[in-house]
Amino acid sequence: MPPKKISEIQSAELKFRALLNKRDEINEQAAVLRSERDSLNEQKKVLQEQMRTARDKRDAFVAEMRVHKQRRDELQAKAKELIEFKKKAKGQPMGGLKDEIRAMQADVKAMELRQQTVPLTIPKERELLDQLKKKVAEIDRLKVVLSEQEKISKEIRDIDRSIDAFFKQADKEHEEVVRLSEDQHKAHEEASALFKDIAALTAAANKKHDEFKKLKEDADASHQKAQEMRDKIIEIRKEKRMEREEERRAIRDVNVAVKRALDDKDKRDKAADEALAMLLKKGKVEIR
Repeated sequence: MPPKKISEIQSAELKFRALLNKRDEINEQAAVLRSERDSLNEQKKVLQEQMRTARDKRDAFVAEMRVHKQRRDELQAKAKELIEFKKKAKGQPMGGLKDEIRAMQADVKAMELRQQTVPLTIPKERELLDQLKKKVAEIDRLKVVLSEQEKISKEIRDIDRSIDAFFKQADKEHEEVVRLSEDQHKAHEEASALFKDIAALTAAANKKHDEFKKLKEDADASHQKAQEMRDKIIEIRKEKRMEREEERRAIRDVNVAVKRALDDKDKRDKAADEALAMLLKKGKVEIR
């Protein structure tokens, strides 16, 4: 049995429903992609917040590290200044000066003993006393020098303690610099790793968005075609309605002509034949 033929309007309605179904199916796929894209963007926002926190930590470590580095450099500079001052202030070793004073004091005692025990002429005794006086004066001068050197030596010892204290504090500041440098490096590495993850999520989200846009374009195209098919269906229905109206008017005109020709058999037969021919041509027969 041959397949039943469908009318033009049935064919158009089938195409219309098929286009709507295709549109709805594409919209469902687009909705899935939109959800996946939004999920990726939410993950990206979380990672972006984590990255900002890591960068803030890194910047804070760097700022604190700079403070400790500046303190370290200032302390080291002070220590170096004291070292230079110490080099300039440091004079003759006190041990040699003390030995010289002791030797001269021994000479004075020997000269005094000679003056007391050895008979001398007046000129010789005057010469000895003059040498003794000069020697005592020189000893006094050297004692003043020694006293100054002892004072300087004490200051140098104080300077040494200050230098040690400055270097010790500088070492502590340097330890903080090293620690903070390591902390800021870790925070930087964390931020860099998060940045890479964010870039990957961004690329994936952009891909989903492009696919979503393509599906929406396809869905809009199917919707547009469905609208065009709907307009076509409306036009076909309008044409069919007009055809039916025309058929009804033709049948009505034939019936009127038949009734008018009933009193004339020849005219009645002719009118009947014409009406039958017209009805056969239109595919419909109506008996009143």
